[in-house]
Amino acid sequence: AAFDSKHRQDPEDSHKVHKKKSKEKKRRLVVGQWRTDVQFLVSSSKWLQHYGLKRNKLSLSQILSQIGFQHRKDYVTNLGKPVASQYADGLFPQYKRAQDGSVYNLTAKKELILHFVDCLIGAIELYKQRMEWLTSESRQIFGVIQEQCIVIVLDFGTAAPTEFDQCRDALSMDLMKWQQKCTPVSEYTVKSAVTWLWKLDHMTAVSHTSSAEALLEAMGDEAVEAVYYFAVGDVPVDTKQLLLEKVSDGSCPVNTVSFNAREDETIIFLKELSHLASGRASFPEQKRLYLQAGALQGQNGCGESPGKLGRLDMCSRVFRTVCDWWPPCCH
Repeated sequence: AAFDSKHRQDPEDSHKVHKKKSKEKKRRLVVGQWRTDVQFLVSSSKWLQHYGLKRNKLSLSQILSQIGFQHRKDYVTNLGKPVASQYADGLFPQYKRAQDGSVYNLTAKKELILHFVDCLIGAIELYKQRMEWLTSESRQIFGVIQEQCIVIVLDFGTAAPTEFDQCRDALSMDLMKWQQKCTPVSEYTVKSAVTWLWKLDHMTAVSHTSSAEALLEAMGDEAVEAVYYFAVGDVPVDTKQLLLEKVSDGSCPVNTVSFNAREDETIIFLKELSHLASGRASFPEQKRLYLQAGALQGQNGCGESPGKLGRLDMCSRVFRTVCDWWPPCCH
């Protein structure tokens, strides 16, 4: 199993291990180091296919089958109902599952029980690290970028002047390039993209067709695996309809990122658009506390942050991720 570990010796050793892990966690958060298995650029559902409890035989039902046996009931014809056997009563410790009320007689030795405890502790620590990684740096804005070649389309249509710098600061965390066609990522192209971004002037949208035209142009690059549509504020009604008509049938997936949307209808629309375009949706909230400039870096450790960025409220993303992480088959 991926979470296999040595059996614990005694409570004192366990306490030492816990202190050591706490120190390692603090060091990791300071220097930004993460385990390789935490950083896989895949969705949570795919990540769990390899690191989930069920995959590693650590779900509740799988553990119970390894440390005991189910207390059976047989149908008694004379009584006309199922009756549980009585021979095991008092012989074994028993555990009753809250999900279905089934009872298990526990026969495993203490050593095996502690082995599973260690495995579960390892799994919990891995999940905590994955959660910390998912809610750090540019992943707060874009989620996990799973593609190798992407285009980011910026829609500042309804952005107020006060929001403009905040948007550019958020984009600087992950912006990789600005060219007519996709280009290889290098230190030079990253700096060039950020420089271009901060030289942009705040202007209102030329027309309601601008967003659709930009997306269609981005999708026209055959090298592109996905397009990220970064929409600031709310999307006008006439633009919504045009986007649905022009973009949803395209061959290139469109992932939507909503930045400071004020209306619930905008969120609903961007979810629908990403679904129709075979993409994903991300909805970070940007109006809370503040972080120091430069505290957030790009997904691959690149990018600079020239200003201050409103701290992201992680509740919605954490809730969605937890829902993805704990499907009904994993207890």
